[in-house]
Amino acid sequence: MADYTYESELVADPFTFQRAANSAVTIYDVNDESESTPLALKDLNGLPLPNPLTSSADAFVPPFVTTSPQVKMSGGGLKVAKPSFQGVRDEAVSAREAAQGAEAAASNSASNAAAAQAAAELAALAAAGGGVALDPTDADTLVFTTKSDGSIAVDPADADALLITA
Repeated sequence: MADYTYESELVADPFTFQRAANSAVTIYDVNDESESTPLALKDLNGLPLPNPLTSSADAFVPPFVTTSPQVKMSGGGLKVAKPSFQGVRDEAVSAREAAQGAEAAASNSASNAAAAQAAAELAALAAAGGGVALDPTDADTLVFTTKSDGSIAVDPADADALLITA
């Protein structure tokens, strides 16, 4: 499970703007509606932190690390949802990688479809016999087909020429 970092946060009364020094703030996963399971917290060095956190004399809770990409800070009757910048970034990177993977898969499917179409066109030429066409997979290549066994061999008089017999 990934760890998500949260920066230090000022805690204050939203109506009076009075700072909440030395106050307890419990951290929950944002989806924990009953607030029954406080999250395990660590400091930035990976050492355990108590939950609830206690704000400093200046009313700041320390930065912390937890396994939830979005938390709910609860204290003094107030609840504030807070996303982790790292969590939002990780989700964006994951979405970008998924989109690139889908694009690559679509490109491979298109290439495979073009190769299948080229093979089908060459098979149709061979079945009809006696045709000359551009290779659909390589515009610099001509494809010759004959009706019966129509062997193709190098011209003994000119090594750069092919003899086609029907």
